[in-house]
Amino acid sequence: MAPADAFAADNLKKFAIAWYNGLDIHAPGADLHRFLASEGLEMAFPEKTMRSYDDFDEWLDAIYSTFFDENHNVHSVEVTSQADTQADLNVVVAWQASWFTPPDAKSKRTSMNAIQRWTVQASDKNSYGLEILKYAVDRFDYAPGWAEL
Repeated sequence: MAPADAFAADNLKKFAIAWYNGLDIHAPGADLHRFLASEGLEMAFPEKTMRSYDDFDEWLDAIYSTFFDENHNVHSVEVTSQADTQADLNVVVAWQASWFTPPDAKSKRTSMNAIQRWTVQASDKNSYGLEILKYAVDRFDYAPGWAEL
């Protein structure tokens, strides 16, 4: 059962930080599944929309094979609506990452704010009592002078 304070502002932010920490350390997909709904999942990224753990794992393998030295810093988590077992969130995460494209002489580095919308729901799959049901990237606001994807 999800903790009573699962939708408290500080818990929502800790949940987002834990999610991004998993991505930063390139945690296995199976470890990240505890943050994701097993039914009704929809994750919309510019390059792909995922609706299952298999879709997510395939995307994750491609991301891990491309990007390195990743840093996600959660800037804000804002509740836009909430019901008993769900909440809609606006999430802003600052992301920096490097990638290398052969035969380029050097790798590239990006720095941006990723503007996202999430729907989270109560869950007993992790200590935060939450899981991501819907995840959509609205846009990237790039820092001037950094590489763009």
